[in-house]
Amino acid sequence: MENKKIGNQIYKVKSVDSTNNYAAKLLKQTKIPFGAVIMSYNQTDGKGQRDTNWESNAGENLLISVVLDIKNIPVSNIFYLSKSMALAVRSCVSQITTAECMVKWPNDIMVRNQKVAGILIENQWRRQEISSSVVGIGLNVNQTSFSSDINATSLCNITLDKYDLEEVLEVLCEKMELYYAEFKNGGYSIIDKEYHGFLFNYNVWSLYSIDGEVFEAKNRGVVETGQLQLELKSGQLQLFELKEIKQLL
Repeated sequence: MENKKIGNQIYKVKSVDSTNNYAAKLLKQTKIPFGAVIMSYNQTDGKGQRDTNWESNAGENLLISVVLDIKNIPVSNIFYLSKSMALAVRSCVSQITTAECMVKWPNDIMVRNQKVAGILIENQWRRQEISSSVVGIGLNVNQTSFSSDINATSLCNITLDKYDLEEVLEVLCEKMELYYAEFKNGGYSIIDKEYHGFLFNYNVWSLYSIDGEVFEAKNRGVVETGQLQLELKSGQLQLFELKEIKQLL
């Protein structure tokens, strides 16, 4: 498949189970170009981190997946894609709202301690290498009310303005292209420095839980393979995977 600028080709659909699923099917069935965006106005089974569902009112939010070329990227460096896409979404939200935006590990975007966007990256493998990645992004735009258990906000709630979804997508694609180029060019140290500059509760004592047990620890950053490094009260440094620990707000 050929590479094109992110957003050069946009597939718009009224409703899908998941834009990531739809993109994965297109990858198998057609010669969809890298950089293509799938945009849906509704998801019936949107996916979030930790096998959760992504809640979104039809027609009110930006629900997209982007197909990216990851050939020749060492598996050990693949989490930099997650960091770069988180920075792209953060930059988009910051530009549109002028609000302070942070990245909550691994790649949720937070404004005023509430989640405004989330990212789910699913990789396609060929033999022992990653051949492509589908980057799913849910950005809350015009929805104003959410279930009480998800602590979410939207661009509209932040600024009290309504937005054209396609105009928001245009800004987001520009940001993704910028950070994706940095990733492809091996700018890992630049990405890492900026990611930690916007990392939620970085170097701050915060509450975490494992299997319901709450404890206090200091966020010491995210290592290149994606684990969260915490300093425990004992002074010990320990790495945690996404599915084994939850950061409490």
